[in-house]
Amino acid sequence: MNAVILCGGYGKRLAPLTNDLPKPMLSVANRPMLDYCFAQLSSYKVTDVTLTLAYMPQKIIEWASGYKQFKCRYAVEEVPLGTAGGVKNASKYMSDVFVVMSGDGISNIDLAAMYERHIKSGADVTMAVTQSCTPHLYGVVEHRGGFVREFREKPRDVIGKKWINTGVYIVNKYVLDYIPSGEAYDFSRDLFPLVLSKGSIGVYEHRGYWSDLGDFMSYYRANFEMMKGGFYPFAYNDRYVSDAELYGGSDISLVSCSASVVGRINGCVIGDESRVASDAVLSECVVLPKTIAHGRHSGCIISGDIAIDVTESFAPANDKIFKKNSIHIAK
Repeated sequence: MNAVILCGGYGKRLAPLTNDLPKPMLSVANRPMLDYCFAQLSSYKVTDVTLTLAYMPQKIIEWASGYKQFKCRYAVEEVPLGTAGGVKNASKYMSDVFVVMSGDGISNIDLAAMYERHIKSGADVTMAVTQSCTPHLYGVVEHRGGFVREFREKPRDVIGKKWINTGVYIVNKYVLDYIPSGEAYDFSRDLFPLVLSKGSIGVYEHRGYWSDLGDFMSYYRANFEMMKGGFYPFAYNDRYVSDAELYGGSDISLVSCSASVVGRINGCVIGDESRVASDAVLSECVVLPKTIAHGRHSGCIISGDIAIDVTESFAPANDKIFKKNSIHIAK
């Protein structure tokens, strides 16, 4: 079994953090998101990996080329092809059965158990599902007997804890024949309804950790959830030149060894080559790489000359962006 990692999205909900960097390369606890995907695949001995690329592909290629123990291939899209369309574009690299995962997701889904479930069930596709209290943000999955019975993409009228689509799939290659070549095509909106009409989609219930890092709050949270490392040993990447250390007692901070902290920090993540200036007082903040942090901030993501306050609301539309001179800009 080989793997395809979806890395073609623009990450618009995380702008302006993604204005100059593709989302899979955003730092989470001082590691690019992509590192967590490769760590997970390596732990299950999946080393043949294809990345679908569209937005700033060269930055991802440059980083992924450092994973010397992997055979990495790149499928660059001239125009965005969507999740399923991107995989179709990379079909020549796929084995008869392969795993699909997102370059902007972190989980400890048991890929070996999921693969075994897929083979035993005889399904055309197997989808990893997990329970969420915000199902309207995802695809809601009604399943029975190990198979999807109904799938609804981001329904607004659903409330309460529901099983949702994690975006991790095991796919039989022949399913790609359903996808038109060279056209934008989505797994959830386009392919899955077609597969359900012709065959079957199995489910693998995941009850562990999963985050899609799709908005400021989930991205912020993941930085602290991953402070002590991910679920798997990180795959070696010869592009990685800096390490990080944990400091403090109950309010631990993770500080890159290439960072400089002169001001005060309390329960923060301080990125590579960043500097916490003498006038800075930071509490529970994420300072992204190559940032100079000034002033007082609490519960913020700080990058360049902006601080994004994530304490106001869990809803991305209500996140606020503050310039460091205290001028407020509503997002």
